[in-house]
Amino acid sequence: TSQETEALRVPFDEFNQLCGGVFQPGATLSLDDDRKPNGEKKRNTVVKAVPDNPVWNINCETIYAIVRNGKIMKLGGTRTGMKDRWGSYKCGHCVPQRNKLDGSPYPGKMSVTNAHLYHTIEDGLLLGEDWKFYIWKLPIVQVTVDILGESTTVIAQTYHAYESKIMQKFSQSAGAIPLLCNNADPNYR
Repeated sequence: TSQETEALRVPFDEFNQLCGGVFQPGATLSLDDDRKPNGEKKRNTVVKAVPDNPVWNINCETIYAIVRNGKIMKLGGTRTGMKDRWGSYKCGHCVPQRNKLDGSPYPGKMSVTNAHLYHTIEDGLLLGEDWKFYIWKLPIVQVTVDILGESTTVIAQTYHAYESKIMQKFSQSAGAIPLLCNNADPNYR
């Protein structure tokens, strides 16, 4: 922990209280050494998320906080739920420096952001750090619109607005966005 970034490491509990307690435990991250009955590794990835909340597996709009040793490292949002979002982050494992099960290197077509986050978490877990996801399941917002002359109820996608507002609140508290964040929807700033 460098002194110049210490101020950006906002305690999760304080921030959640500032937000009205909207975040709940989502999942605990750990090194993945799960084995099949024959002793082989179950998965080629090395980090797993162990859900702490049934909402983790629900397809729903969610705002999340990734927390290291009690401090917020990243805030984000998803429209498809945390199981899918974590699945995307796990793609960060597949850098060309790692080999597939057949021994050949991965092609390195993963998102650079996912790779950076995944490897930061892996490195931290190897050092004994505590990594967790906290989640805020967003309400379903329905609006009625006219489609070809027919009144139609649709579910609105709102997580971008929630994500930007939570980033604003964090920035007001810390003076900057979380260390592992690099964007937010400019339409809601």
